[in-house]
Amino acid sequence: MNKSSRILQVILSLFILLTCTTAFAQKKKGIPKLDKRRFDIEIREVAVEAKKYEKDVFEFTPKEIVSDGYFETKFKIPTVHYTTSTDSTYTEEGEEIKYWTLSVLEKTGKSDEEIHGEIMINGKEISGKLNLMKGDVIKKTYEFEGTQKF
Repeated sequence: MNKSSRILQVILSLFILLTCTTAFAQKKKGIPKLDKRRFDIEIREVAVEAKKYEKDVFEFTPKEIVSDGYFETKFKIPTVHYTTSTDSTYTEEGEEIKYWTLSVLEKTGKSDEEIHGEIMINGKEISGKLNLMKGDVIKKTYEFEGTQKF
């Protein structure tokens, strides 16, 4: 292989790499991320119907939900880890809306208890249900809903 064809091959490879990187960055740029989003929520224990909703804030990091006090108070943990089950985008009235379904599984401050749950984020709205489990038995159920805080 002569020197000029080797230089041409390197230039072509760099051009393809640059084009792919730019296309990927532009695609990711338009889709909002879940991390750094904050939601004002109201949460309550389901079995206690007369009990009022308590206010809280959920802030998302790439792998955790940080509570503004509720997880620490009720479950003796400052954060809850989540995994993304669904991550999609749809268009409604010309606006692109992001939809996530998240699964939660976290041990509490007591070694024999865990929190299991599912969270749905639809655009700027959040809702979900968390179950406090002892083994395979549901001890308490909590539900919440809220909107994104700006």
